[in-house]
Amino acid sequence: MTRPRVLAAMSGGVDSSVAALLLKNAGFEVIGVTMRLFGTAQLKAAEQAAAVTASLGIEHLIVDLSAEFESSVVDYFCEEYRSGATPNPCVVCNRLIKFGALLKIADELDATHLATGHYARVESTASGYRLFKARDTLKDQSYFLYGLDQGQLSRVLFPLGGMTKTEARRLSEEASLPVFSGESQDICFLEGGDYRSFLEGRIDFISGDIVDGEGKIIGRHRGLGLYTIGQRQGLGIASNVPLYVTAIDTEGNRLIVGGETELLRSSVRIDNLNWIGGAWPAYSTGLSARIRYRMPDAPLISIEADGENAAIITFTAPVRAVTPGQSAAIYRCDEVLGGGIITG
Repeated sequence: MTRPRVLAAMSGGVDSSVAALLLKNAGFEVIGVTMRLFGTAQLKAAEQAAAVTASLGIEHLIVDLSAEFESSVVDYFCEEYRSGATPNPCVVCNRLIKFGALLKIADELDATHLATGHYARVESTASGYRLFKARDTLKDQSYFLYGLDQGQLSRVLFPLGGMTKTEARRLSEEASLPVFSGESQDICFLEGGDYRSFLEGRIDFISGDIVDGEGKIIGRHRGLGLYTIGQRQGLGIASNVPLYVTAIDTEGNRLIVGGETELLRSSVRIDNLNWIGGAWPAYSTGLSARIRYRMPDAPLISIEADGENAAIITFTAPVRAVTPGQSAAIYRCDEVLGGGIITG
């Protein structure tokens, strides 16, 4: 009997390596694949992944997706900052690269599924595929996956969704997998560097005025793309009270600052709305939204349509530092229903 073939995305780290181990032990024919995405960022990952696949006795491939990554993720990253927004490249990469271009490679290799080391869970139900938070709440990555659809979810496997990071490390040690010990970078193509330095090498920023809520000029900024909503440090302003970036005026090339209370918002608009189930949920109670990866879910009073593929979400209590360009993932308990990009 032919074993089902699975393409396993591998970086050489604990998570992706243990995912491949679990799949092999479950009887799958596993092909490890490492993506070449940007610069030298994946060279060490490819070497480490090759060592892991050798220890597991599985095939290892390196695929060059650098052109797709540059146009879909890096260019997007720069353009969002250029326009005064704060992008979320991991969401875009997951939708277009990891579960887009990589799924096409799985097709070419006759692999039925694509597996990754994400901490999230997918369940097949009578009504379709549903996405849930991982058991390990500290490592849960479901926030980054709200943009996936039924076709993608039907083919992805998340072997680590039901375990903790501690358990994954233990399995890696017991199997003597030659993994690297460090955690992966949130934005891989920055290679641990500062995003501002990266942007300054690609964008010609124009300086402008820093103003308070009444429009009074109180300083100068170095370029709007070098700042984000909620930022306090690096403003270069002398003040008796803490000042934060509260808004970015791209038309006037002005950075607007104010007190912490001015960061609070009761509702936000989200665009490019994606519902994982393919349609608006049948229920409107018990919903919450996460507006940044490391922020807790905020309970919602309502979510209402606001034009095509857009909605207004209203919170039960004001939330802090809502940032255009970031994502809002919509949850009902542990289930990810969908989400969109914050636009206002």
